[in-house]
Amino acid sequence: MKLDMKAIQNMNLFEKITGVKSRCCFTYNNTIIFVVPKHFMSKALGNNAANISNIGNRLNKKIRVIADPQGKHDLEGFVQAIIYPHDFKNILLENDELVIFSLPRTKAALIGRNKSRIEELSNILEQFFGIKHILIK
Repeated sequence: MKLDMKAIQNMNLFEKITGVKSRCCFTYNNTIIFVVPKHFMSKALGNNAANISNIGNRLNKKIRVIADPQGKHDLEGFVQAIIYPHDFKNILLENDELVIFSLPRTKAALIGRNKSRIEELSNILEQFFGIKHILIK
């Protein structure tokens, strides 16, 4: 997984405030998403999500924390956590291609202008699961 300087700085700030070491950090839809082990989720969030709001205020960005996927069987929950608040009907994984069957009202939001969201999601899923191509139907 490739980390740039900004991601490393964000991860260091996250660890300093929460006391939890983040596995990685990436941006999706102008939101910084931190991936932490599942058993440290409550510690990372803090009381009433105080840690997240503190980090969000310092970075002046939206912040989300999601659980680290435990394998290919966590793919559906991981994708759902990334694209939240949008939803999909089903996910189908064939070879290295992921097909997301979306609801008609969310298809455009998942693709994004100039396919920006689908490229971001593709880069994230390639790092975690080795998925090369994403189709949204």
